[in-house]
Amino acid sequence: MNTKGEANRSVRATRRRLCDALVALLVQKPVRDITVRELTRLAKVSRGTFYFHYRDIYQLLDQLEQEQVDQLNLFMDALLPRLDSDATPTALHALFEYLDQNDAICTALLGPNGDPAFVQRLQTVISQRCMGYMAPQGGTARQRYLTAFAVQGCFGAIAQWLQQGKPEPTEQMASIAWQGIRAVQRQIAAES
Repeated sequence: MNTKGEANRSVRATRRRLCDALVALLVQKPVRDITVRELTRLAKVSRGTFYFHYRDIYQLLDQLEQEQVDQLNLFMDALLPRLDSDATPTALHALFEYLDQNDAICTALLGPNGDPAFVQRLQTVISQRCMGYMAPQGGTARQRYLTAFAVQGCFGAIAQWLQQGKPEPTEQMASIAWQGIRAVQRQIAAES
């Protein structure tokens, strides 16, 4: 699609409706059980319109997932330079605010009907970024295990928080996550 088409408000609105419909369906069932017919019915667009924009549902899902990876990288850009701070960084608060404001898509992608390969991809991105920042030479095996522990622990806490309906405020969740991250970061720094 050309740049002019991408900038078109109508095109963006149609794509947003398709994304929103996919998210709504992913909360109910896995992507393999979602049909183009039910997706387009929910989005209130024709099947032809869907196929004008996407080859199949998996291409739409890939786009949705890539948007989340891009957003996560922006948070990581702001968060990594603050790893030595005892105070919970603004970027981590912003991440939990983002999760709160976008809970439907986050719950769908990180929940039981989400793609485990996507969750693994997110965890890999975070682990690599963290290790590259904390141990630029690649780190020791112990440092890599500690990083994996911290990343998977954060994902587990986020998934549980979302699935329970976000009972704790975002500030509290950011603080909890930061305490865990800092504990691991101190161990990694002690070995560097």
